Amino acid sequence: MASSGVAVERRSRTLVLTLGNGPANTISPALRRALLREIETADCSAIVLAARGTTFSSALPLEPDHATPRLADLCTAIAEARVPVVAALHGLVMGAGAELALAATARIASPGCRIALPEIALGLCPEAGTSRRLPTLVGSVAALRLLLTGRAVGADEALGLGLLGAVVDGPLLDEAIALAEALADSPRAPRPVEPAATWQAAIAGARRAYPRALPAVGRIIDCVEAALLLPPEAAQAFEAVTREDLEKTPEAAGLCAAVKAERRAAALPPAVARAGASFTDRIALSGRGQGLGVLARAAVAKGMAVVWLQPEPEASAADGQLPSGPLLRIVADPAALAGIPFQVHANLANADLSSRATPGTAVLVLGGAEGEMGLSIAPSGRACELSVLAEEAPDAIATAVAVLRRLGLPPLLVGQRPILGERVSAAGMAVLLHLSSRGVSPRRLGAALVPFGAVVPQSLQGGVPDPAAPPPDMTAVQIRDRWLAAMANEGLRLLDLGIARRPSDVDHAMVAGHGFPRWRGGPMHQADQRGLLVLRHDLRLWAEESPLWSPAPLLDRLIQDGLRLSALDR
Repeated sequence: MASSGVAVERRSRTLVLTLGNGPANTISPALRRALLREIETADCSAIVLAARGTTFSSALPLEPDHATPRLADLCTAIAEARVPVVAALHGLVMGAGAELALAATARIASPGCRIALPEIALGLCPEAGTSRRLPTLVGSVAALRLLLTGRAVGADEALGLGLLGAVVDGPLLDEAIALAEALADSPRAPRPVEPAATWQAAIAGARRAYPRALPAVGRIIDCVEAALLLPPEAAQAFEAVTREDLEKTPEAAGLCAAVKAERRAAALPPAVARAGASFTDRIALSGRGQGLGVLARAAVAKGMAVVWLQPEPEASAADGQLPSGPLLRIVADPAALAGIPFQVHANLANADLSSRATPGTAVLVLGGAEGEMGLSIAPSGRACELSVLAEEAPDAIATAVAVLRRLGLPPLLVGQRPILGERVSAAGMAVLLHLSSRGVSPRRLGAALVPFGAVVPQSLQGGVPDPAAPPPDMTAVQIRDRWLAAMANEGLRLLDLGIARRPSDVDHAMVAGHGFPRWRGGPMHQADQRGLLVLRHDLRLWAEESPLWSPAPLLDRLIQDGLRLSALDR
């Protein structure tokens, strides 16, 4: 394997170029240069693009990449190569890897292959001609659907759409070489052209379906329309300018920050990553609590048995906590929980902590407790916080993480108590209560927070303002700035306390669990975008009005050291 990440091999009349830039086979500038050089100087009848590892190419473009040659240059060279180019696809084919494959003359894949163009999830559009090539392969309606949803399609669906020419069970590389040489021996047939009226109708339908979407949606539709109306070179230039414009938008910055935060949250500490999780097909619950009901229902839905130490099963059934079915067993004897590697107790008093003596057994306390592993389920029901202590056994943490991920509740590891999202949300709510007490109407508060997905609670609807304080004349931006600053300030306090491990964990907790819009990135991302000096100035000013905004000590230290919040993400 060359240092560029491309292996070059001659097989009969075919040149095989194999990506080996693992683990995701990133289409890096060095790899692009190597591929471009081989394609432009190839002395062969056909070319096959293949890849080593478990995936063809699955890297996401989380940072702008304007190094030469550009991805568009490489894809143009593949599309215009004097010999046929066949892409042999396996595993995940995503982003730049998918654009590379779409530029090829033909594509074949192994059965487990999945193809995705997820740029929309990052607030971006394709960059290498895909908005022009994809409609010619699958039709304008299917192309817009793939580009505007970003969802991955399996091999069989891709075959039906026309993304793939074949799905092969045999040796993928041998089949790709055979197809490449067959194409070399026969003239290329022109591809049928979709009627312009059909194409234009698909564009109009997409615009009706997404009237108030984020900028990337409308711009992708514009690119597909440009592919219909403009010559290929002009359509390519239009897509390139659109991509650069979108890379500069706050929406793309927020979405990319959210993806990075999600990845950091999923990365386990080295000791935990090395530890062996205890396999289990059942969980143990003890006591009563809404979180236990969430866990029970999630476990039953995943086919896991639930043993629940429940003193009042009739009452729990009446309030909807208990799922139905044979996988749930209600017990009255605490001994029934013995030997189950994953246990969650409603409170510390009822927890049988002797179970922790068994290696790999995770004993969690709902809501947390001093010196114990704690668990809280986020309001979204799609994430949770898992508090861990340095002295706890890594294998127990590994077991807890594995089970929670299986339940569809990927955990965010926090320190001391699982209260990160709760504390940050409460800081924002305290600001709303304060502003309401000063006479800012719930209607104005609600209108200000709509762009951030927040809803003013019913408790404020009947609030009585302080008659001694005249209602402030505040704009929506001023309301949002105070709300966001309070949450970022609380995040700084949680970092100082060791509850949050990094600023992006605060953002991930809010986005995954507390309804903060993903495209806004999170309160810490928002603070970094405005600047910490601005944040400190605002907090000091507003602290004269209320201690709600008293600056966290960490803020001064960061400014003194010339650091941004993102510098603490590791």
